[in-house]
Amino acid sequence: MLFLQGLSVRINVRKTFAAYISWLVLGIFFFCPFASAQNNNKAILIGISQYSDPDINCLAYADEDVRTFSTMLTNYAGYGSADIALLLNNEATKQRIMNTITDMVRQSQKKPLDHVIFMFAGHGLPPSIKSNTTNSFLAPYDARIGEFYKESGGDGSLVNNETFINKAWLSKQLSDLKAREIVLILDSCYSGARNFGALFAENLGFKVDLAGGSGGQRGVVIVQRKSAVDTSQTRIAFIASSNENQPSAEYHELKHGALSYCIFEYINTVRKNTDESDMSEITVSDMYANVTKLFDQVEVRGASLSYRHQPVLFPIPSYDTITGMKFVSIKGNKKTRIKTGMIEIVSDPGKAEVSVDGVNTGQQSNCSMELAEGKHMISLFLPETNYMYSFMVDIKDGQRKKELVSLRGSLQIETFSDKPAKSLPKLKVYIDDQEVGESGIKLRSLVAGTHTLEVFAENISKKRQIEIRPESPLLVRYKITREASQRPPNDNNADTVPF
Repeated sequence: MLFLQGLSVRINVRKTFAAYISWLVLGIFFFCPFASAQNNNKAILIGISQYSDPDINCLAYADEDVRTFSTMLTNYAGYGSADIALLLNNEATKQRIMNTITDMVRQSQKKPLDHVIFMFAGHGLPPSIKSNTTNSFLAPYDARIGEFYKESGGDGSLVNNETFINKAWLSKQLSDLKAREIVLILDSCYSGARNFGALFAENLGFKVDLAGGSGGQRGVVIVQRKSAVDTSQTRIAFIASSNENQPSAEYHELKHGALSYCIFEYINTVRKNTDESDMSEITVSDMYANVTKLFDQVEVRGASLSYRHQPVLFPIPSYDTITGMKFVSIKGNKKTRIKTGMIEIVSDPGKAEVSVDGVNTGQQSNCSMELAEGKHMISLFLPETNYMYSFMVDIKDGQRKKELVSLRGSLQIETFSDKPAKSLPKLKVYIDDQEVGESGIKLRSLVAGTHTLEVFAENISKKRQIEIRPESPLLVRYKITREASQRPPNDNNADTVPF
């Protein structure tokens, strides 16, 4: 019998996935300062929409959310490109993520940092799966869902997967980071896992009150100092898109994950209300209060964002001490005297919906428009594939600019076996129900965004949703296994050799 390892099921939500694990079925189907040169500010930003394992669903907006935030930091908040470690899709392997984090920790111990932002958008695991607990947490690009195993010893309820980012490892690294202020943003399912927050606090000499709630602030977890502990002055704000029992949704209507959307909306609001010659410092408490407010106010398909999941804030050492802590400082965009320039936006394919600074213009590429002088975030959205791409333009008075944007990417399909000496059957490959060739094919000009990939071999098929990106070629590898079939009576020609 022939098997293709690579079946996944797409649901229209953010950061959940389902796969079969030999002794366990994981079946979770939910929605799911403009800094001066002297400031030593750094950021690690990780966004993963494409996953190499065919059994892990791709995501529509995780990578673009992180890339958009990086663009905001470099254009609105005074960060240089050297200040930001940006890992997207196939760059965000487990080893690369770990190396990037440990490198920053080592550098900070030599020269402490002022302000650090760590953001992850991608898949996340809950603290318990069925009746088993797990320390596996965040899914890098090369995570393999089929490699869970039971830990020896104990009561046998602990399961782990070495291809995921481990809670204990991540909390230890972040607690070793020497910085005055750390902002941790996790836009993934089950990201507000209290055992992760508790490990983080424990490493710093604090404990988490699992009863939750701080000073009447909804979603704020109480962190208390242990007695006789000499703690550092580091202030830490850990903002999660959902609590440990909730998946985190992404919405085609918003063109973002819920937490990222609310963060960007508030940043754009502050920019519009701040004079172009001034800076506005957004504090952690302001950001969290406005994110929570937007979660209640923004409705998608008749329900508020908070109906499906709620953001969580872990403040260390306490909520009171982080209320004035900086989230980010933003350069204003409110004009005292209007100067304008023209920009022509040409995309392949065309007819992408055009938004400027988060507001839909009602125009489609290819088009020309007049914009006020200054920096603007241009977003192109392809409704047919739910693909969002954003980039920054700097408009000068009287200037005419032209932006050429490719919204296409490539896909390659390969097969492999544990017994490579055997010849492998060819897979018929279909994209969006159209046959495009056989395994080994490389498609170089697919429209970016969400597509349905289906492969056929003999009498079986595997179907999944994939994400195509212009800057990130997608390679999908299917493992082919042939099991020995039972020999029928008196049939000397039956296939009994395992493939």
